[in-house]
Amino acid sequence: MFNQPLIPTPLEDGVETRKPRKRALLKFFLFISIIFLTIVILVWLEVKNLNRPNDNFPSNQPITIEQGTDVRQITQILESFGVVRSKHLLYYTLVLFYDPTTIKASTYIFESPITTREVAKRLAEGDFDTDLIRFTHYEGERFTQLASRAEKILFEFSAEDFIKVAKEQDLEGKLFPETYFVPATFNEEDLLELLTKTFNEEIEKLSDQINTHQLSLDEILVLASIIEREANSPESMRLVSSVLQNRMEIGMALQADASIEYILDKPLAELTPDDLEIDSPYNTYLYPGLPPTPIGNPGLDAIMAVLEPAPSEYFYYITDDDGEFHYSKTYSEHLRNIEMYLR
Repeated sequence: MFNQPLIPTPLEDGVETRKPRKRALLKFFLFISIIFLTIVILVWLEVKNLNRPNDNFPSNQPITIEQGTDVRQITQILESFGVVRSKHLLYYTLVLFYDPTTIKASTYIFESPITTREVAKRLAEGDFDTDLIRFTHYEGERFTQLASRAEKILFEFSAEDFIKVAKEQDLEGKLFPETYFVPATFNEEDLLELLTKTFNEEIEKLSDQINTHQLSLDEILVLASIIEREANSPESMRLVSSVLQNRMEIGMALQADASIEYILDKPLAELTPDDLEIDSPYNTYLYPGLPPTPIGNPGLDAIMAVLEPAPSEYFYYITDDDGEFHYSKTYSEHLRNIEMYLR
């Protein structure tokens, strides 16, 4: 009698084929679960990291949100100031956990570093003291002029003490021009700290260009302060910078009226030929090179004009009655421009 081979029944065949499939599905779902869990953990770690206070958190720096600014713009502004690490995290925190419509146009001040979640909470609750005064330090302004204006609006401010410290520390040129929002109780020490801190932060951003420039930082500020008073736009600043640096390269006097204006405290339009003969190291008609100190506090455009002058072969320039600049390479061309535009 022959032994017949065992042939699985249809039921046994189904069981045998389902088991590998079931194991494969379990492995697949386990793999997907591990990937999902890994992603969740990575996202959680990233969110946790982005929620941390920024290393360069702008403590006690007024940040103004103008009327009509939407939520996305607000988050972008706060990210640009360094209040939060991620504008996206702040936006979704506001949308998911708070009512963004409660955020009001205002001037915000964060006294100390806080997390993104805490920033969102304060924005939504409107927990800010907005009793601040708008104070503008104008480009090219001297610290004596700045002090005189500040004393009129700040209750505890002494112009005399401000000027004394600014002179002692040689701060002319290092008080950054900007519009600031400050408490009415700001005194001279508070304002000096704010202006110098802002200056240092802005200069730090340009450190690579400054360190590789042929002029030192102090010389850059002196030249920028002259350019600030001589030119009237970013474009004219770069060309005036080119003219003055071309002159410096060949040892030619700068002949900048602005330096005369500084020592006489007299508007440019009122200068006379006799004024150009005054014997002073600030007289750039008599003494080649740069004056001893800045003649005001230059803004960022003027500083950038020194670092990035427009390429040119010009050695002369004049400004006509409409404020337009006319440049020339030679003295004879310069005289023609005077005849054409100033006579």
